[in-house]
Amino acid sequence: MGLGMEYKNLKELKGKNIIVTGATSGIGRALTEKLLSVEANVAFCGRSKDKMNEVLLNVSEVKGQTLSDTFDIADPNNIIHFVVNAISTLGEIDILVNCAGLNNSRAQVKDININDLEWMLNINLIAPFVFMQETYNKSMKEQREGMIINVMSTVCNFANEGIGAYTASKSGFDALTKVFRKEVRESGVKVCSIYPGGVDTPFRDSERPLYLQTSSVVNSILHMMVQDENSCVDELVLRPIIEKNYC
Repeated sequence: MGLGMEYKNLKELKGKNIIVTGATSGIGRALTEKLLSVEANVAFCGRSKDKMNEVLLNVSEVKGQTLSDTFDIADPNNIIHFVVNAISTLGEIDILVNCAGLNNSRAQVKDININDLEWMLNINLIAPFVFMQETYNKSMKEQREGMIINVMSTVCNFANEGIGAYTASKSGFDALTKVFRKEVRESGVKVCSIYPGGVDTPFRDSERPLYLQTSSVVNSILHMMVQDENSCVDELVLRPIIEKNYC
């Protein structure tokens, strides 16, 4: 059996305590809805209250425990507060999935606006770092187990013109993740990265039907979640067939 939505090991996620960021759209929303459907306990957050209301309507009948909130992840205090509430509501956190991110500026490096660069560094590097650090220090460190899955991008592996700020922010978090993976390995915590290529989500200005479907990325994340104790998918690259952005 492949990685379809009925992947046989999904039952292992029932009752797991999971944090998902960026849960109001795209990959984060689809992942949240799938996790709730298999009766995981999920603390999920996003930025838009209107979109969060849509998610809540769509998952109104769930059996697991939930916590939802909307806030600006550019403020680390909001993240700290949310992680504390997640632990208080769900219990010790088994899995953190950092899905939140943005790419709101395209320019050649010579033309990058410093404010745009700082904003993307805040959202794509500092915010997921705080989620990772807080979840580890407040929960996973003491229980000596857990998994962190960071949604990166193939821009971490292949340079493309015109997206220097986005590439820098994602690649910076990728480097931080690789160091953290080694630092916490012996404590029983798995730190994983998934690198999707182009995905047809609301993240983009126009539809890209030949790009990856959101479900393909979600299925891959679910596959990473259900590895046995002695194995870990440290890094997983996923590209649509039409992409050739590799060496």
